[in-house]
Amino acid sequence: MSTATAHSKPRIELYDNIKGVLIVLVVIGHFMHPVHNDNPAISAGFDIIYLFHMPLFVFMSGLFAKGAYRDGKLAVNRIISYLVLGFAYQAALVLINGSALFPKLFLFSSAPWYLIAMAWWYAMTPLLARVRPALGIAASCAVALAWGVVDLSSGLLAISRTLTFLPWFACGYYLDPERVARVRTSKWLWAAVAVAAAVAIARLVNPTAYDWFFQRVYGDTPYLAGTALGMVEKVVATGISVVFSLAVIKLTPAGGHPHLLALGQRTLQVYVLHRLLRAALTFRTPFYDLPILLDPVWGTLIILAISALACAACAALPLQNAFNRLMRHAWLRSVR
Repeated sequence: MSTATAHSKPRIELYDNIKGVLIVLVVIGHFMHPVHNDNPAISAGFDIIYLFHMPLFVFMSGLFAKGAYRDGKLAVNRIISYLVLGFAYQAALVLINGSALFPKLFLFSSAPWYLIAMAWWYAMTPLLARVRPALGIAASCAVALAWGVVDLSSGLLAISRTLTFLPWFACGYYLDPERVARVRTSKWLWAAVAVAAAVAIARLVNPTAYDWFFQRVYGDTPYLAGTALGMVEKVVATGISVVFSLAVIKLTPAGGHPHLLALGQRTLQVYVLHRLLRAALTFRTPFYDLPILLDPVWGTLIILAISALACAACAALPLQNAFNRLMRHAWLRSVR
């Protein structure tokens, strides 16, 4: 959940709206997670959300990472900020979960992985900037596909997820935000909406339709069933994510919507705080042991309600400036 790099151009409300939609889906997905295997309605919603929400978030992060490497200078201080926040976030989660701090501190299989991955992606921007977009995207896709033969499922330093999602970051990095906003008006994107709806319906009809998807799109699990099949699955997973991402871009309103704009501008604090709240509910209260959460109707409504409350509460806290100051902090004052 990157904060936008400083630039002279005005914010494009469409992207704040998209980020607002995505952070809501992130929160819902995380609050669903503890019971998603035991409630069929929640399981369906969870699977559909995870078809696309993180790939599109990575794309959005790349779209606004142009300042990571500019005029021959790498944003080293921003990289350090991501690492500081990522490790602090990880430590807080580990302590709430009641686990030993070491080696868990370095195993990023939960929400903090994104911040560590952002540090990795920012560090890669000098290389991305030096090659043509077509070559950069092709190379990142090749790396993501090849990485499936490596087993780093422990989440060590978020390396697997960093490389798996690299094509999404690269695509965003090379594209111009204004151009993407213009493409949104294309009538052809209604085809993406129709296909996404069909894929979602397929999951509702067949609960096992995408059992393989999470492993391929997140990249933590290697190609256990064979390299060729694993690569095919990864390509299909990427295609599905692209279709859903285009559908979201098409359907998200472009104008100012106060609640979505507020969420979109505060994604970082919502991303960090909501997951700490979910961890506290899971490990420090009996909330997720309530039998009603397994009811397809009432359980789903409760999870949606608590997700909405978490979004509102985390976004309302007057912490946006604090997070922004952290991300802009000059850790190395000799580096601008």
